[in-house]
Parts: sequence; C-alpha cells; structure tokens
Amino acid sequence: MRTTINFNSLEEAIDCYGRENLIPIDNLKQAIFYIKHGCQPRFVWEKENTTGKITFWFLKSETAYIYQKWLDTYPHK
Repeated sequence: MRTTINFNSLEEAIDCYGRENLIPIDNLKQAIFYIKHGCQPRFVWEKENTTGKITFWFLKSETAYIYQKWLDTYPHK
C-alpha cells in the first residue's frame, strides 16, 4: 500500500523524490489518461508562472509504460 505524503510546496516534493524522478504533466486530458490507467500523481500544484493552471507531478519510473500507451492512443504529428 502506498503512503500519501502531503507536501506544502513543489520544493518539498522535489526534495523528497528528486527533480530527475518527477515528470510534470500540464495537459489535463493526459493526466486523466494516466490516472485512469492506474498511475497516480505524487503531487498536484499550481503551474509555475501560470496562475489558475495546475500541474500533475508523476514519478518517472511509474509513467514509462503509460506514456507509451498515451502515444499509441493520441499520436502526435
């Protein structure tokens, strides 16, 4: 069972997981796709330098498989 950590800032999440281990997802449709496929964000925070927008922060190690499914489902041109 995964323990939930309640961070008070993005810096705390980065200190815990390491910046190189976190993937920011700003696209709501993509974040919902990841969550729907069982990959939960480790942190949700207001997007840097953009008021009123949010970023979902996922662990890189947990997103590789789902990212490939995302690319297969929503090919980018």
